[in-house]
Amino acid sequence: MPDTDTDLVLVDGARTPHGTLLGSLAGIEPVELGRTALDGLLERVEIAGAEIDWVGLGNAIQAGIGQAPGRQAVVESSVPNETAVTTVNEASGSGLRAIALAADRIAAGRAEIAVAGGFESMSNAPWVLPDYRSGRRYGDVELKDSMILDSLWDVSLDVHMGEITEGLVDREEIPREAQDEYALESHRLAAEAIESGAFDEEIVPVETSGASETNRADDGDAVDRDQGPRPDSTLSDLARLPTPFRDDGTITPGNASKLSDGAGAVLLADGDVAADRDLAPLATLVDYDVVYRDPDAFNEAVGDVVESLLERNELAVADVDAFWINEAFAAQSVYVMDRVGIPREKMNPRGGAVAFGHPIGASGGMLAASLGYQLRDDSDVARGLVGMSVGGGGAIMALLEQY
Repeated sequence: MPDTDTDLVLVDGARTPHGTLLGSLAGIEPVELGRTALDGLLERVEIAGAEIDWVGLGNAIQAGIGQAPGRQAVVESSVPNETAVTTVNEASGSGLRAIALAADRIAAGRAEIAVAGGFESMSNAPWVLPDYRSGRRYGDVELKDSMILDSLWDVSLDVHMGEITEGLVDREEIPREAQDEYALESHRLAAEAIESGAFDEEIVPVETSGASETNRADDGDAVDRDQGPRPDSTLSDLARLPTPFRDDGTITPGNASKLSDGAGAVLLADGDVAADRDLAPLATLVDYDVVYRDPDAFNEAVGDVVESLLERNELAVADVDAFWINEAFAAQSVYVMDRVGIPREKMNPRGGAVAFGHPIGASGGMLAASLGYQLRDDSDVARGLVGMSVGGGGAIMALLEQY
């Protein structure tokens, strides 16, 4: 067991299932997804809501969602209204950035116990009317999709993140076949993990009267299984898909992360506090790192942050048993594996966002919860990295170890 005098521990985690775009979670508002993850987390830890010193929740698509959405989720939850809350928006890194902020607060002595993660409903992202406050006397009106505008579009370059990734494909000469093969394996691993029950304990069912029979919990109208993976897909199926970002491109709906809904959160505590309360943490949060490059190099930044975090902690790739690196695009994952030397069996060993989806502001909290449970349950996994690229040229990564 680590030295609790200096440890920051991940006590527990909880996440909703991943819901596909306009799937079984589409009728659930984003704040309600966040509330569900928060209450699900508190129900499984022996800590009263009043003991939580701070809550940080990531959310990236905020058009029309209302004032301070993280605060809304807390007010709707069993966490006392007096609890300080911060809403974090750092694109895909929002949920993990919230966890990093919680770690910093505990390390600085400004909190002993904190909850952090994120939530997102891409299904409920509204269309917006830019420049319309003064109205339009004549002519057509253009609607913009806030899901693209707020989370998938690089404003500095005025281009979709997929187009930027096509640039990575050109620079690194990444074949479409390699991307499709990676995607196919992600679907297979995800379906295998679901069927084995690997995610059952970490998932909090989402109550909904609109759940399909295949995703409905036994005890009522609730979604309790991840949607998204298509294990019956073949390379031929993927090869027929269009390339929306370039006519001669390689990125398709089949080898990029799905649009999805979900929420996830973890409870962090000072090691001494956890020991005093006889808690049984899932893992130790050892360190985290953040890097930024130019906006058109957000994919390369993932390789930077893996290398820098390993170097900071005097570790080699061989010392890490699992890399839970969000699959924004299969091309990015192939690039990072090749650059850093990560074996495929260590890269997202239970599938990734190509199969499950990437609910932008939620993924950091959801992935951290999943890695925490793997560290507790799998004796062959003693150390793992969790992280992702961040729109605008960045990446964020955390190092977790068995407790």
